[in-house]
Amino acid sequence: MNGVDVVDLEERATIVFMIVVPNPDVRGRQEILELYLQDKPMSDDIDVKAIARGTPGFNGADLANLVNIAAIKAAVEGADKLTAAQLEYAKDRILMGTERKTMFLTEESKKLTAYHESGHAIVAFNTEGAHPIHKATIMPRGSALGMVTQLPSSDETSTSKKQLLARLDVCMGGRVAEELIFGQDHITTGASSDLHTATELAQYMVSNCGMSDTIGPVHIKERPSSEMQSRIDAEVVKLLREAYDRVKALLKKQEKALHALANALLEYETLSAEEIKRILLPYREGRLPEQQEQGEGELALA
Repeated sequence: MNGVDVVDLEERATIVFMIVVPNPDVRGRQEILELYLQDKPMSDDIDVKAIARGTPGFNGADLANLVNIAAIKAAVEGADKLTAAQLEYAKDRILMGTERKTMFLTEESKKLTAYHESGHAIVAFNTEGAHPIHKATIMPRGSALGMVTQLPSSDETSTSKKQLLARLDVCMGGRVAEELIFGQDHITTGASSDLHTATELAQYMVSNCGMSDTIGPVHIKERPSSEMQSRIDAEVVKLLREAYDRVKALLKKQEKALHALANALLEYETLSAEEIKRILLPYREGRLPEQQEQGEGELALA
């Protein structure tokens, strides 16, 4: 099969048509999951529609892999039926990578990771336009010592400026948390991938999306003039600095929440969205005392 990037333009007359297959929407994901699950015994706690809603961005191969990983997990556990917990485990494997339980981390490293990930989570929880949190963990997975995963609440076909700015803020959360708790001299290289992601996102906003008030609504070519490149660089730095300042102000106000969430991560290692909400909701600005009391009884840590 010829991909768009390998087609010989001189031979394009031989191409009759080209089919673009997008990732399935929630209904499509549900139908794909039902297909892969149809020959597997399942427990009553499995809600295929809920799994489909919780896997935006997954393609058919991802969903097949999810069911396969869950089936292997069930076999290892000697289970007669596939359970919701095994499917959740499989989703986490795909989204977050494989757990590295044998990796040794010092208590100092665990503490720093807990505050770093808590910074990301608190910014995501309190920033309008940010995707909802799926999970937070300080269990090493893949190449990461910890991570906060987010999932959109529904299938998205486009992204607003508000959402992109929220992503910038979430990227900055880990580094700012390290700085506030441990000081400038103890900022780690762990934030380098966050800064890389944030810088690329800011460049995309300025150069591709016309989201710079200074440069204007233009799409800038791949090799701009040196003058234009300097203007782009200045706007990128401005976006990153503004995100950093917003996050620093937020986390200073949310310092008690930062300690609470970091301590919970140190104790439990992995927290679900519900557990994170249970911890952070009482600290959210504008909550009345009676609302805080109500929130404190809503959820319990696993």
